[in-house]
Amino acid sequence: MSTEYNEYAEDVYGERRESVKAKKKKKKRKKRMPVGKMILLDLLAICAGLIVFALFHHVLFYWGVMRGEDSEPVVLVTLAPQPTPAQEQPPETQPDQTALSEPTPEPTPTRVYSGMWGEKFADKFTDGEVIRTEDSYQSANVNATFQRFSEDGVIYFIADVYISDLRYLTTAFGRGDFNAGIENMEEIANGENAVVALSGDHYFGNSGVVVRNGTGYRWSTFQDVCVLLSDGSMVTMTNAELDVENLKASQPYQVWSFGPELLDDEGHAKTKFNSVVLRRNPRSAIGYFEPGHYCFVEVDGRIAESRGMEMAQLAQLFESLGCTSAYNLDGGQSAGIVWQGKLASYNYNRAISDMICIVDEPTESEG
Repeated sequence: MSTEYNEYAEDVYGERRESVKAKKKKKKRKKRMPVGKMILLDLLAICAGLIVFALFHHVLFYWGVMRGEDSEPVVLVTLAPQPTPAQEQPPETQPDQTALSEPTPEPTPTRVYSGMWGEKFADKFTDGEVIRTEDSYQSANVNATFQRFSEDGVIYFIADVYISDLRYLTTAFGRGDFNAGIENMEEIANGENAVVALSGDHYFGNSGVVVRNGTGYRWSTFQDVCVLLSDGSMVTMTNAELDVENLKASQPYQVWSFGPELLDDEGHAKTKFNSVVLRRNPRSAIGYFEPGHYCFVEVDGRIAESRGMEMAQLAQLFESLGCTSAYNLDGGQSAGIVWQGKLASYNYNRAISDMICIVDEPTESEG
Protein backbone atom coordinates (compact mmCIF):
# COMPACT_ATOMS: atom_id res chain seq x y z
CA MET A 1 0.00 0.00 0.00
CA SER A 2 1.15 3.49 -0.68
CA THR A 3 2.34 5.82 2.02
CA GLU A 4 -0.45 8.27 1.17
CA TYR A 5 -3.13 5.59 1.73
CA ASN A 6 -1.61 4.62 5.07
CA GLU A 7 -1.65 8.25 6.20
CA TYR A 8 -5.27 8.61 5.05
CA ALA A 9 -6.33 5.46 6.88
CA GLU A 10 -4.55 6.60 10.00
CA ASP A 11 -6.38 9.90 9.87
CA VAL A 12 -9.77 8.22 9.41
CA TYR A 13 -9.31 5.62 12.10
CA GLY A 14 -7.75 8.21 14.37
CA GLU A 15 -10.83 10.38 14.09
CA ARG A 16 -13.06 7.41 14.81
CA ARG A 17 -11.01 6.49 17.89
CA GLU A 18 -11.24 10.07 19.13
CA SER A 19 -15.00 10.03 18.50
CA VAL A 20 -15.44 6.77 20.41
CA LYS A 21 -13.34 8.12 23.28
CA ALA A 22 -15.43 11.30 23.37
CA LYS A 23 -18.67 9.31 23.49
CA LYS A 24 -17.35 7.15 26.30
CA LYS A 25 -16.31 10.24 28.25
CA LYS A 26 -19.77 11.72 27.68
CA LYS A 27 -21.42 8.54 28.96
CA LYS A 28 -19.13 8.58 31.97
CA ARG A 29 -20.04 12.18 32.66
CA LYS A 30 -23.75 11.22 32.52
CA LYS A 31 -23.22 8.33 34.86
CA ARG A 32 -21.38 10.54 37.27
CA MET A 33 -24.39 12.93 37.73
CA PRO A 34 -24.73 13.59 41.46
CA VAL A 35 -27.43 11.60 43.21
CA GLY A 36 -28.87 14.73 44.76
CA LYS A 37 -29.24 16.36 41.37
CA MET A 38 -30.98 13.28 39.98
CA ILE A 39 -33.43 13.27 42.88
CA LEU A 40 -34.09 16.97 42.38
CA LEU A 41 -34.80 16.46 38.68
CA ASP A 42 -37.14 13.57 39.47
CA LEU A 43 -39.03 15.71 41.97
CA LEU A 44 -39.32 18.53 39.46
CA ALA A 45 -40.68 16.10 36.87
CA ILE A 46 -43.25 14.76 39.36
CA CYS A 47 -44.30 18.29 40.29
CA ALA A 48 -44.70 19.20 36.63
CA GLY A 49 -46.87 16.14 36.10
CA LEU A 50 -49.06 17.03 39.09
CA ILE A 51 -49.45 20.59 37.85
CA VAL A 52 -50.56 19.35 34.42
CA PHE A 53 -52.98 16.90 36.06
CA ALA A 54 -54.40 19.64 38.28
CA LEU A 55 -54.72 21.97 35.30
CA PHE A 56 -56.77 19.54 33.27
CA HIS A 57 -58.76 17.87 36.04
CA HIS A 58 -59.42 20.77 38.40
CA VAL A 59 -59.04 24.00 36.48
CA LEU A 60 -59.80 23.54 32.79
CA PHE A 61 -62.05 20.57 33.54
CA TYR A 62 -63.86 22.55 36.24
CA TRP A 63 -64.43 25.54 34.00
CA GLY A 64 -65.84 23.43 31.25
CA VAL A 65 -63.00 23.00 28.75
CA MET A 66 -63.22 19.21 29.11
CA ARG A 67 -66.98 18.90 29.60
CA GLY A 68 -67.82 17.86 26.11
CA GLU A 69 -69.93 19.74 23.62
CA ASP A 70 -73.00 21.47 24.97
CA SER A 71 -75.89 21.58 22.53
CA GLU A 72 -78.67 24.09 22.18
CA PRO A 73 -81.29 23.49 24.90
CA VAL A 74 -84.09 21.24 23.67
CA VAL A 75 -87.45 20.96 25.42
CA LEU A 76 -88.16 17.26 25.85
CA VAL A 77 -91.28 17.28 28.00
CA THR A 78 -93.68 19.85 29.38
CA LEU A 79 -95.67 18.85 32.43
CA ALA A 80 -99.39 19.42 32.14
CA PRO A 81 -100.85 21.91 34.62
CA GLN A 82 -102.74 20.28 37.44
CA PRO A 83 -105.82 21.58 39.25
CA THR A 84 -105.38 23.07 42.68
CA PRO A 85 -107.05 21.36 45.63
CA ALA A 86 -110.56 22.55 46.37
CA GLN A 87 -113.80 21.54 47.93
CA GLU A 88 -116.17 20.56 45.15
CA GLN A 89 -119.69 21.68 45.92
CA PRO A 90 -122.61 19.54 44.74
CA PRO A 91 -124.80 21.08 42.04
CA GLU A 92 -127.62 23.31 43.17
CA THR A 93 -131.09 21.81 42.98
CA GLN A 94 -134.49 23.43 43.07
CA PRO A 95 -136.16 22.99 46.46
CA ASP A 96 -139.09 20.61 46.73
CA GLN A 97 -142.06 22.81 47.62
CA THR A 98 -143.81 19.94 49.34
CA ALA A 99 -140.92 19.37 51.70
CA LEU A 100 -140.11 22.94 52.71
CA SER A 101 -141.36 22.30 56.20
CA GLU A 102 -138.67 19.67 56.77
CA PRO A 103 -134.99 20.81 57.28
CA THR A 104 -132.59 19.56 54.58
CA PRO A 105 -129.17 18.37 55.83
CA GLU A 106 -126.13 20.18 54.44
CA PRO A 107 -124.41 18.06 51.77
CA THR A 108 -120.81 16.98 52.47
CA PRO A 109 -118.40 18.58 50.01
CA THR A 110 -116.35 16.21 47.90
CA ARG A 111 -112.62 16.92 47.99
CA VAL A 112 -110.79 17.40 44.71
CA TYR A 113 -107.11 16.45 44.89
CA SER A 114 -104.43 18.17 42.88
CA GLY A 115 -101.63 16.50 40.96
CA MET A 116 -100.91 13.00 39.74
CA TRP A 117 -100.60 11.52 43.23
CA GLY A 118 -102.74 13.84 45.31
CA GLU A 119 -105.46 11.27 45.87
CA LYS A 120 -103.07 8.33 46.17
CA PHE A 121 -101.25 10.00 49.08
CA ALA A 122 -104.32 11.85 50.36
CA ASP A 123 -103.41 11.25 54.00
CA LYS A 124 -100.06 12.98 53.46
CA PHE A 125 -101.47 16.32 52.31
CA THR A 126 -103.67 19.01 53.82
CA ASP A 127 -106.72 20.76 52.36
CA GLY A 128 -104.53 23.79 51.71
CA GLU A 129 -103.19 24.74 55.12
CA VAL A 130 -99.39 24.72 55.59
CA ILE A 131 -98.31 22.92 58.75
CA ARG A 132 -94.65 23.53 59.53
CA THR A 133 -92.56 22.23 62.44
CA GLU A 134 -88.84 22.01 63.13
CA ASP A 135 -88.58 18.64 61.37
CA SER A 136 -91.67 18.45 59.13
CA TYR A 137 -93.52 20.31 56.42
CA GLN A 138 -97.03 19.51 55.20
CA SER A 139 -99.20 21.30 52.67
CA ALA A 140 -101.68 20.54 49.89
CA ASN A 141 -98.89 19.29 47.63
CA VAL A 142 -95.80 18.51 49.72
CA ASN A 143 -95.15 16.30 52.73
CA ALA A 144 -91.55 16.25 53.96
CA THR A 145 -90.00 14.97 57.18
CA PHE A 146 -86.40 15.61 58.13
CA GLN A 147 -84.27 13.52 60.48
CA ARG A 148 -80.68 13.71 61.73
CA PHE A 149 -78.91 10.48 62.69
CA SER A 150 -75.65 9.91 64.56
CA GLU A 151 -74.50 6.31 64.50
CA ASP A 152 -71.08 4.65 64.79
CA GLY A 153 -69.19 7.89 64.31
CA VAL A 154 -71.25 8.97 61.29
CA ILE A 155 -73.70 11.87 61.07
CA TYR A 156 -76.25 11.74 58.28
CA PHE A 157 -79.59 13.30 57.32
CA ILE A 158 -82.65 11.84 55.63
CA ALA A 159 -85.47 13.86 54.08
CA ASP A 160 -88.47 11.65 53.28
CA VAL A 161 -90.65 13.36 50.68
CA TYR A 162 -94.11 12.89 49.17
CA ILE A 163 -95.30 15.21 46.40
CA SER A 164 -98.68 15.43 44.71
CA ASP A 165 -97.17 16.19 41.29
CA LEU A 166 -93.77 15.99 39.65
CA ARG A 167 -93.67 19.76 39.24
CA TYR A 168 -92.79 20.02 42.94
CA LEU A 169 -89.49 18.19 42.41
CA THR A 170 -87.25 20.56 40.53
CA THR A 171 -83.58 21.28 39.90
CA ALA A 172 -81.77 24.59 40.09
CA PHE A 173 -78.54 25.85 38.52
CA GLY A 174 -76.03 27.98 40.37
CA ARG A 175 -76.40 31.60 39.28
CA GLY A 176 -79.79 30.73 37.86
CA ASP A 177 -78.84 29.35 34.46
CA PHE A 178 -77.03 26.51 32.70
CA ASN A 179 -73.25 27.03 32.74
CA ALA A 180 -73.68 30.32 34.61
CA GLY A 181 -71.35 29.26 37.43
CA ILE A 182 -71.34 28.14 41.04
CA GLU A 183 -73.19 29.49 44.05
CA ASN A 184 -73.63 29.02 47.78
CA MET A 185 -76.02 26.16 48.65
CA GLU A 186 -78.38 28.26 50.74
CA GLU A 187 -78.56 30.88 48.00
CA ILE A 188 -79.52 28.29 45.40
CA ALA A 189 -82.13 26.67 47.67
CA ASN A 190 -83.65 29.95 48.81
CA GLY A 191 -83.72 31.21 45.24
CA GLU A 192 -86.16 28.36 44.57
CA ASN A 193 -87.95 28.80 47.92
CA ALA A 194 -87.17 25.12 48.51
CA VAL A 195 -88.61 23.17 51.40
CA VAL A 196 -85.56 20.90 51.18
CA ALA A 197 -82.66 20.92 48.71
CA LEU A 198 -79.80 18.49 48.09
CA SER A 199 -76.49 19.07 46.33
CA GLY A 200 -76.63 17.71 42.76
CA ASP A 201 -74.28 16.03 40.28
CA HIS A 202 -71.89 18.98 39.69
CA TYR A 203 -72.73 19.00 35.99
CA PHE A 204 -70.40 22.01 35.67
CA GLY A 205 -67.38 19.76 36.23
CA ASN A 206 -68.26 16.56 34.39
CA SER A 207 -68.98 15.65 30.79
CA GLY A 208 -72.23 13.73 31.25
CA VAL A 209 -75.81 14.07 30.06
CA VAL A 210 -77.66 17.08 31.46
CA VAL A 211 -81.48 17.22 31.47
CA ARG A 212 -83.15 19.60 33.87
CA ASN A 213 -86.87 20.21 34.34
CA GLY A 214 -87.71 18.69 30.99
CA THR A 215 -85.02 20.50 28.96
CA GLY A 216 -81.96 18.72 27.53
CA TYR A 217 -78.67 20.64 27.56
CA ARG A 218 -75.96 18.05 26.92
CA TRP A 219 -75.86 14.48 25.56
CA SER A 220 -72.26 13.28 25.94
CA THR A 221 -71.84 10.27 28.22
CA PHE A 222 -69.81 10.16 31.43
CA GLN A 223 -70.54 7.45 34.02
CA ASP A 224 -73.67 5.91 35.53
CA VAL A 225 -76.78 8.02 35.02
CA CYS A 226 -80.00 8.54 36.94
CA VAL A 227 -83.17 9.24 34.96
CA LEU A 228 -86.36 10.69 36.42
CA LEU A 229 -89.12 10.15 33.87
CA SER A 230 -92.19 12.34 33.42
CA ASP A 231 -94.40 9.69 35.06
CA GLY A 232 -92.38 10.07 38.27
CA SER A 233 -90.48 6.79 38.03
CA MET A 234 -86.73 6.84 38.58
CA VAL A 235 -84.24 4.44 37.00
CA THR A 236 -80.47 4.18 37.07
CA MET A 237 -78.15 2.62 34.50
CA THR A 238 -74.48 2.21 33.74
CA ASN A 239 -72.76 4.10 30.97
CA ALA A 240 -72.57 0.85 28.98
CA GLU A 241 -76.37 0.44 29.21
CA LEU A 242 -77.10 4.02 28.18
CA ASP A 243 -78.42 4.62 24.67
CA VAL A 244 -78.67 8.37 24.14
CA GLU A 245 -81.28 8.21 21.37
CA ASN A 246 -83.51 5.94 23.43
CA LEU A 247 -83.00 8.26 26.38
CA LYS A 248 -84.19 11.24 24.34
CA ALA A 249 -87.20 9.30 23.07
CA SER A 250 -88.21 8.46 26.66
CA GLN A 251 -88.75 12.21 27.30
CA PRO A 252 -86.90 12.36 30.63
CA TYR A 253 -87.72 15.11 33.10
CA GLN A 254 -84.34 15.01 34.88
CA VAL A 255 -81.06 13.23 34.10
CA TRP A 256 -78.12 13.31 36.51
CA SER A 257 -74.62 12.16 35.56
CA PHE A 258 -72.30 11.23 38.40
CA GLY A 259 -72.98 7.93 40.11
CA PRO A 260 -72.63 5.19 40.80
CA GLU A 261 -76.00 3.49 40.95
CA LEU A 262 -76.39 1.94 44.40
CA LEU A 263 -79.09 -0.72 44.09
CA ASP A 264 -79.63 -3.57 41.65
CA ASP A 265 -82.85 -4.23 39.74
CA GLU A 266 -84.37 -5.99 42.77
CA GLY A 267 -83.61 -3.10 45.11
CA HIS A 268 -80.69 -4.83 46.84
CA ALA A 269 -77.47 -3.05 47.71
CA LYS A 270 -74.80 -3.52 45.09
CA THR A 271 -71.34 -4.71 46.15
CA LYS A 272 -69.41 -3.57 43.08
CA PHE A 273 -69.60 0.03 41.95
CA ASN A 274 -68.56 2.03 38.91
CA SER A 275 -66.49 4.38 41.07
CA VAL A 276 -63.02 4.71 42.55
CA VAL A 277 -64.20 6.74 45.57
CA LEU A 278 -65.32 3.81 47.70
CA ARG A 279 -63.83 4.66 51.10
CA ARG A 280 -65.46 6.81 53.77
CA ASN A 281 -66.44 10.20 52.42
CA PRO A 282 -69.13 12.85 52.68
CA ARG A 283 -72.02 11.75 50.43
CA SER A 284 -75.16 13.05 48.76
CA ALA A 285 -77.65 10.65 47.20
CA ILE A 286 -81.27 10.42 46.05
CA GLY A 287 -83.57 7.45 46.61
CA TYR A 288 -86.85 6.37 44.99
CA PHE A 289 -89.70 4.33 46.47
CA GLU A 290 -92.47 4.84 43.91
CA PRO A 291 -93.77 7.71 41.76
CA GLY A 292 -94.37 10.65 44.07
CA HIS A 293 -92.30 9.25 46.96
CA TYR A 294 -88.56 10.01 47.18
CA CYS A 295 -85.84 10.61 49.73
CA PHE A 296 -82.71 12.74 49.99
CA VAL A 297 -79.69 11.50 51.97
CA GLU A 298 -76.66 13.57 52.98
CA VAL A 299 -73.70 12.17 54.93
CA ASP A 300 -71.19 14.39 56.70
CA GLY A 301 -67.54 13.33 56.62
CA ARG A 302 -63.89 14.37 56.89
CA ILE A 303 -64.57 15.91 60.28
CA ALA A 304 -63.91 14.66 63.81
CA GLU A 305 -67.60 14.11 64.52
CA SER A 306 -68.30 12.15 61.33
CA ARG A 307 -66.01 9.96 59.24
CA GLY A 308 -68.39 9.64 56.30
CA MET A 309 -69.72 6.48 54.67
CA GLU A 310 -68.20 3.93 52.38
CA MET A 311 -70.09 3.48 49.12
CA ALA A 312 -71.21 0.01 50.23
CA GLN A 313 -72.61 1.46 53.49
CA LEU A 314 -74.55 4.06 51.55
CA ALA A 315 -76.05 1.38 49.31
CA GLN A 316 -77.03 -0.71 52.35
CA LEU A 317 -78.72 2.32 53.91
CA PHE A 318 -80.97 2.79 50.87
CA GLU A 319 -81.84 -0.90 50.83
CA SER A 320 -82.79 -0.72 54.52
CA LEU A 321 -85.03 2.27 53.79
CA GLY A 322 -86.92 0.20 51.21
CA CYS A 323 -85.97 2.18 48.12
CA THR A 324 -86.26 0.44 44.77
CA SER A 325 -83.51 2.53 43.17
CA ALA A 326 -80.88 4.94 44.50
CA TYR A 327 -78.12 7.04 43.06
CA ASN A 328 -74.95 8.62 44.42
CA LEU A 329 -74.47 12.31 43.58
CA ASP A 330 -71.48 14.60 43.96
CA GLY A 331 -70.00 14.20 47.43
CA GLY A 332 -66.85 15.25 49.24
CA GLN A 333 -66.91 18.90 50.19
CA SER A 334 -69.74 19.43 47.68
CA ALA A 335 -72.14 17.38 49.84
CA GLY A 336 -74.84 19.40 51.56
CA ILE A 337 -78.53 19.53 52.41
CA VAL A 338 -80.65 22.63 53.06
CA TRP A 339 -83.79 22.27 55.19
CA GLN A 340 -86.35 25.07 55.31
CA GLY A 341 -83.83 27.66 54.17
CA LYS A 342 -80.86 26.69 56.37
CA LEU A 343 -77.89 24.46 55.64
CA ALA A 344 -78.47 21.60 58.08
CA SER A 345 -75.35 19.57 57.29
CA TYR A 346 -71.73 20.47 57.99
CA ASN A 347 -70.63 23.63 56.20
CA TYR A 348 -67.68 22.78 53.95
CA ASN A 349 -67.89 26.33 52.59
CA ARG A 350 -67.91 25.19 48.98
CA ALA A 351 -70.10 26.76 46.32
CA ILE A 352 -71.67 24.26 43.90
CA SER A 353 -73.21 24.28 40.44
CA ASP A 354 -76.65 22.71 41.00
CA MET A 355 -79.16 21.34 43.50
CA ILE A 356 -82.24 19.11 43.58
CA CYS A 357 -85.15 20.89 45.26
CA ILE A 358 -88.57 20.10 46.67
CA VAL A 359 -90.71 23.22 46.32
CA ASP A 360 -94.25 24.12 47.31
CA GLU A 361 -94.74 26.39 44.33
CA PRO A 362 -95.03 24.40 41.11
CA THR A 363 -92.18 24.66 38.65
CA GLU A 364 -93.32 25.19 35.09
CA SER A 365 -91.09 23.29 32.67
CA GLU A 366 -89.87 25.31 29.73
CA GLY A 367 -91.85 25.42 26.53
